[in-house]
Amino acid sequence: MNRAFAPLALLALAGAVAAADVAPVPRPAAPAAAPAPRAGYVPLVPDAQEVVVLAPHRPVRVRLTVRVGDKTLGEAWRDRLRAAFAHFDRDRDGFLGPTEVGNAFSDTGLRLLLQNGYYQPTPSDRPSVDRLDADRDGRVDFAEYGAYYRMSAAALLGRFPAQDENPAGAAATEALFKLMDADGDGNLTKAEVRAVEGLLATRDADEDECLSQAELVPNPFDPRGVRRPVQVEVGGVPPPPARGLAARTVFTYEPGRVPGTLTQQVIQRYDADKDFDLTRAEAGFDDGTFARLDRDGNGKLDGEELDAWRTGPPDLEVTISLGPTAADCRAEVTTDREDVAARGFGLRRVDPGRVVVRTGRQPVEFWAVAPVQAYQPPPLRNQFRGLFNQAAGGKGHVVEKDLTGANAVQYQALRLLFDPADADADGKLTAAELDAYLDLQETFRPLALAVAPAVQTPTLFQLLDENRDGKLGVRELRTAWDRLVALEPGGGEVVTRAAILPVVSLRLTRPQERFYAAQQVDPRYVQNPNQVRVPQAGPVWFRRMDRNADGDVSRSEFLGSKAEFDAVDADGDALISLAEAEEYDKKTRPAGEK
Repeated sequence: MNRAFAPLALLALAGAVAAADVAPVPRPAAPAAAPAPRAGYVPLVPDAQEVVVLAPHRPVRVRLTVRVGDKTLGEAWRDRLRAAFAHFDRDRDGFLGPTEVGNAFSDTGLRLLLQNGYYQPTPSDRPSVDRLDADRDGRVDFAEYGAYYRMSAAALLGRFPAQDENPAGAAATEALFKLMDADGDGNLTKAEVRAVEGLLATRDADEDECLSQAELVPNPFDPRGVRRPVQVEVGGVPPPPARGLAARTVFTYEPGRVPGTLTQQVIQRYDADKDFDLTRAEAGFDDGTFARLDRDGNGKLDGEELDAWRTGPPDLEVTISLGPTAADCRAEVTTDREDVAARGFGLRRVDPGRVVVRTGRQPVEFWAVAPVQAYQPPPLRNQFRGLFNQAAGGKGHVVEKDLTGANAVQYQALRLLFDPADADADGKLTAAELDAYLDLQETFRPLALAVAPAVQTPTLFQLLDENRDGKLGVRELRTAWDRLVALEPGGGEVVTRAAILPVVSLRLTRPQERFYAAQQVDPRYVQNPNQVRVPQAGPVWFRRMDRNADGDVSRSEFLGSKAEFDAVDADGDALISLAEAEEYDKKTRPAGEK
């Protein structure tokens, strides 16, 4: 198609494309059956990071591997590329010719798609056979196609510097801790934590059956408008200053790229007597690790011996898998459990997507944080829907002349998408073809991941706010004990402030959500704390009755009689959960109704 682009600078390119259509690059005749892609081809995808934590009593090196659902990041990437390759292989011969390659995603554009969620082709950035055809046979097979996307593959897993803790939330921690600590002894028992639900009404100023930070700390600002941080002491020792803490504590590197300078950092950090060697007590290593490194058996590790720790096997191996919801996320320590115990590490699972490793008193959490922002698709679907509906004669498709003249500027974006989206290359673009092309783009979005490291003192409020909506609901208060006691060093029958020591966190999330993942907040309520929450799941009656959107319907929210409430509340806990509502709705739904 001799497509003219605006502005004028694009006209020359259009002519070149037209000329290419007239005299295409010769290629061999298509085989009778589509050949299989080259066996063994695996795109080079960074699916792991080296994490070094300089804990108070010893350094810890972790190999952190990420996954997308039940697949490695490389497998998921290859699957998306195969689907894209098949989409652009218009003649289904297993190869891409010159025109087909020109319609494919560019490497630069696909990298921007992973970062921003949308791909916009430009005439100046189109892949070509000359760039992709490694064996110079005039066509591009899948191996050559996959190898082209080097920049995009490298951008799949982001690596960001660690964020410092935010001490401003300590006031909320103190207020909530004192509210729970009925006898004021500095220890929280199971009975005290569970009694907080009964105290909810005394602090619930807006009567929404939830507890907000504003209700705990009504005036977090002083008269000058400056937030007053409250330093929480643990065992009589004030916490270290927040400034620069993360930068001194946790480091991430590409696999096999831990720099040699780290060895000197470790010696400087742990060498108490400043003799440039580390004893067993100074290094903090377990007996087995220390003996393996101490090659000359003199009871000390010099720089060369310690370097074997930097380049050798990691202390722990952890796999984090990110899914679309919290229930689909997983975090697993894959090192043999006996080796974990022998190396002095303790493990506690908070939920399937979150595991806490302890070395001494230092907690290190690995957490797959499910997306909290609903993806907003590009406006092109709705923007151009009217065009398809109004196209001449209601023919259900658009052709080039529908995008010219007065519409040239308004529909310039669609003109650039026309050829790549026109799947059957018949010069007629249907709404279904455009949707399929945009759907293909969106399949790449979930592959953009980021490891967000942080060192922070999480507030008690953050630890208990499981759905990160900025409020503590009844069910969150009821389950508070189980979640808090899992963080208490060494277990025990009480929870102390030691459970909220500065925590090293490695959270797998989307790149655009790494700030919120590190801070454990829902971005919707950071941007608009007064935003009205709307339940998103469950039968219509359940969503309408759940006025505080905490995922449960209480007796005061329920509009029916007590007998009707009890009929739905199967477990008799005075809360109708989403599962109970759906089960009741299923049982009472008329036969044959969906």
